Amino acid sequence: MMFFSKSSLLGILSFIYLFTSVTFAQNINTEKFQYLSPVPNSKLNNIETNIIIRYGDVFVTDGIGDKLAVTGNKSGKHTGKIILAKNNSTILFQPDVEFAAGEVVTVVLKGNLKTIRNKQVPDLRYSFETSKANLNKIIRSNPAKYQYLLNPDLEVETNQSNDFAQGVFNPKTYTVQPDSLPIDFPSISIDLNNNPTDGKIFLAPYLASSPLRPNYLIITDNYGVPVFYRKMLTERALNFVRQSSGVLTYFNTGKYYIMDSSYSIVDSLFMGNGYMADVHECVLLDSGYSLLLSYDYQQVNMDTVISGGDSTAMVAGAVIQELDENKNVIFQWRSWDHFKITDATNDIDLSASTIDYVHANALELDDDGNILLSSRNLDEITKIDTATGDIIWRMGGEFCKNNQFTFVNDPIGFSHQHDIRRLADGKMSLFDNGNLHSPQFSRAVDYDIDESNLTATLVWEFKNNPQTFSVAMGNSERLKNDNRVIGWGWTFTPPAINEITPEGTVTFSMSIPEGWVNYRGLKYPWKTNLFVTNPDTLFFEYSAADDSLVKSLKIINNSTNEIQINGILNRDPSFYVSTPLPVTLPISGSATIQIVFRTSDQNEHTDDLYLQWNKKNERIAQVVPMQGIVVTSTERNKYPKLEYSLNQNYPNPFNPATNINFTIPRAGKVKLSVYDILGRKVKTLINKRMSQGAHKVKFNGNNLPSGVYIYTLSTNDYTDSKKMILLK
Repeated sequence: MMFFSKSSLLGILSFIYLFTSVTFAQNINTEKFQYLSPVPNSKLNNIETNIIIRYGDVFVTDGIGDKLAVTGNKSGKHTGKIILAKNNSTILFQPDVEFAAGEVVTVVLKGNLKTIRNKQVPDLRYSFETSKANLNKIIRSNPAKYQYLLNPDLEVETNQSNDFAQGVFNPKTYTVQPDSLPIDFPSISIDLNNNPTDGKIFLAPYLASSPLRPNYLIITDNYGVPVFYRKMLTERALNFVRQSSGVLTYFNTGKYYIMDSSYSIVDSLFMGNGYMADVHECVLLDSGYSLLLSYDYQQVNMDTVISGGDSTAMVAGAVIQELDENKNVIFQWRSWDHFKITDATNDIDLSASTIDYVHANALELDDDGNILLSSRNLDEITKIDTATGDIIWRMGGEFCKNNQFTFVNDPIGFSHQHDIRRLADGKMSLFDNGNLHSPQFSRAVDYDIDESNLTATLVWEFKNNPQTFSVAMGNSERLKNDNRVIGWGWTFTPPAINEITPEGTVTFSMSIPEGWVNYRGLKYPWKTNLFVTNPDTLFFEYSAADDSLVKSLKIINNSTNEIQINGILNRDPSFYVSTPLPVTLPISGSATIQIVFRTSDQNEHTDDLYLQWNKKNERIAQVVPMQGIVVTSTERNKYPKLEYSLNQNYPNPFNPATNINFTIPRAGKVKLSVYDILGRKVKTLINKRMSQGAHKVKFNGNNLPSGVYIYTLSTNDYTDSKKMILLK
């Protein structure tokens, strides 16, 4: 299957790249340097590439510019910007003018350069060759035209309908009020909601048969109610993720956009050296660095690689880049330097005019700082040394041509997989699409990896019943409570997303309309800070049947724009908002609304109040949990009227231990912390959900100096602090 029109691209080119012999300058001391990019004697390098030199120690920076010379045999000597990166351990050279196509570039570093340990850096000389056909630049200049190149998963054929679903909720979403959604919003069905993990679900579905049509970024809760959506008005957006730092990222037309918790775009990330970022992966690291993937399109004379190959084939390689906090490329790894085209599994037609021989689709920074790469069309997980760029090991299923591992409890291994992840317990998870399994089926799997003995032991797997087959895409995410969220990717049958217990019980199932697909389905704790409420939970205490209890809810605008709360939604008619809409929140101001709880039955009621700001093509909502307990009038008098209280510690002063007593009128999340007089946290005594009533906790200051300390009790709607004195 072609994933773009070859003729449209070849018409621009007047030359053909052939694997001809090239004479390189003699390499000098390349083996003494930890990492060099481009790789010495490598070919098919973009003419816009930078040069990266890492010796393995910190350089003395004086005069480096005088010691580095970069010369092309066509373009001549190059001037450029020299940057010292990674705490001065890495030299980056960014040419002022790009290299010429099809030339040999020679890099020379010499002149008594030293490290901070006064070690002499050896002279360096090596060469590399640039591509004769700069296809990446052509593609980058017209991303809409070459959409199928930028999103290779779209090569999968489909006969699904081109119609949009009506933007109304399926009754299975458990809503009793209709929600107003755009007509082209994909209908989301919740087919099972059996106490899944709290959190919000991130997805970005699109209509498969119309790949260029805009779509929506969506965040829903476990009931399928969107708490955020944004219609993308240009090209389709994909891979909607919450990063570990708390920001959100999504892919759109060759770059990743970064949003804060108010959904404002605060930054963007893009590849360097002439590449366009790929849809499959963007990882923001705790260091402030980032990892990105790119597809690298090169013209290859395939009849020199296999019998019957196309002499003008377009072949897609893969490029990994690590960017520093200033978006400099400080590490680059290319499949051309490490994989053979013939490493592809046998279902990849190497005689075709367009060949995607790697199809890299996931990156994971491993616990040891090295990179795990998933390559779908190699059936392979590859571990890459980030210090040197060398391959540490290669692992794959029965159709992988370079597997070094023995599989235990799993004779078939995995095939055309996605989403390699290192888990907190050291195991590895992935989504096994299973394209080459017979019969075809997809599953989520965990392996216990022994990297010394090269064994992969299957320790957990989940398959749907009846079995689901996902032809492409998909993910397996382990939550903190060990439940799994599985996004089934490109499957032609429901569900789109499941949540599974460790024992394999399905607790949640979400479906999207036929003909729509979703790259990944992920779940995170999440709420916007664009506007917030006080309190953030409403509790209607011990109401008698048919009584009306009213609570005030303050909505606070944290933005520099006026906000209108113009939509209200909840599931249980026992709760309703009596304040007319819209409610306007002034800039950095607030407004108060009234919520009523009234019912005739004698049950405990729980619900969520969705405060919506609906704009054209966008929704931002805040969710307020609500609880109401109904009892008879006689029973109500039996319940103690508890209030929040934080008592003075006893004894006080103390040495070294003291007791802290407090009361909470209802169950909920409680945090009790101790600070020194400068406001620095000394210890967290409690950080968990606690039952209603009186509680006591002991604090021991044995390891602290004498002085005044402050203890603070915090819940969703109460905070109080008191002082205590440690006297030794």
